[in-house]
Amino acid sequence: MKDSLGYLVLALGGIITASVGAVAHRGYVPYGLVGSILMVGLAAFFARAWLGFAGIGVLGGAWVLATFVWSMNGPGGSVLIAQDALGIGWLVGGTLMIVAASVVPTKVLVGGHGSR
Repeated sequence: MKDSLGYLVLALGGIITASVGAVAHRGYVPYGLVGSILMVGLAAFFARAWLGFAGIGVLGGAWVLATFVWSMNGPGGSVLIAQDALGIGWLVGGTLMIVAASVVPTKVLVGGHGSR
């Protein structure tokens, strides 16, 4: 039960991270983009340290799905993640942060006595 609640929290965290980043990456260029990418990195490293590969899979999957939704055209033709340098930087940077959190050795994240 404790782990399933953890996965739910990470899924919500992925959706919230994608939603905040989809809006914030365009503000105060380039600081908004850098801050949004760092936010994804912090969430990804937290998910990996907390629930291991399954945790980062849940967070990453929720982030990808929410980011996909925010990059589609809205009813009026507007988008939150445009096909320009900032939008592509947000997509690539967030993805690279999730991948980076996946390849860091567990010993670095949780120490020598980590169980995950």
